[in-house]
Amino acid sequence: MNDFPFAVDIQDSAHFEQQVIEASKQQPVLVDFWADWCQPCKTLIPLLMSLSNDYKGAFILAKVNADEQQELVAAAGVRNLPTVKLFKDGVIVDEFTGAQPETELRKFLDTHVDSASNDKINEALNLSAAGNHAQAIEMLKLQNQSEPSNSDVYVAIARVYLQSKDFENCEAVLKALPANVQGSDEVKKIHNELNLAKATSDAPEVNELLSQLDINPDNDELKLQLANQYIVSQQYEQALEALLSILVKDTNFQEGEAKAAMLKVFEILGPQDPLTRTYRTKLATLLY
Repeated sequence: MNDFPFAVDIQDSAHFEQQVIEASKQQPVLVDFWADWCQPCKTLIPLLMSLSNDYKGAFILAKVNADEQQELVAAAGVRNLPTVKLFKDGVIVDEFTGAQPETELRKFLDTHVDSASNDKINEALNLSAAGNHAQAIEMLKLQNQSEPSNSDVYVAIARVYLQSKDFENCEAVLKALPANVQGSDEVKKIHNELNLAKATSDAPEVNELLSQLDINPDNDELKLQLANQYIVSQQYEQALEALLSILVKDTNFQEGEAKAAMLKVFEILGPQDPLTRTYRTKLATLLY
């Protein structure tokens, strides 16, 4: 029995045409160019093989031995090993070089591949966002039983614990994550939100703050509390708007606390997020 039914070794150009170009018109094909002498290749291949099983045929892994298939290597423009190229509809749509941790590989795949696992995670997160935290946790624990090596499930569990304000369990899940996952952008994001949530746990809820602002709309202290609560609930645009309304009047409000909160949102979102770009420009206009 083949332990990796969704992986294939490419034998020649004709085989590549059939198993990659034509096959990619039906489903994504991930092509890994590797060689025996390449140490990073030996790290990457087992991860890709395992992921091909985890994704249960949502993509096909095609392995090309660069030493044996030099014509294919040249045709694909491969200059370094390992190089991985993703084919869809007969053409390359994305690629990367070098060994990558599992979290980054999953992120790469999830951009292009319809994953049943990813659908389950998103379904659970949507349940949690709607307030059904216990149901979301149960769903993710079941998913974890079927995919114990999928770190994305653990990260989602941490996210749900954070949304349910179960800070102790959230911290426990985060601490148990492997070292390579600890450094991922999503985990850093959860850590930032967790720290803020703990710091604002005694603050009034969003609805209460909005009611107070209806009575006293110029109270910037209330606006700052509201912005922090928006950040905790991942309503980042609302948080940035609230902070901007404070900074328009006083760029050093509460010794720079409002500005620091805005910078924290930029850190959570990342430099390429459209909200970061838009509000960083607005902040710069106020400051300079």
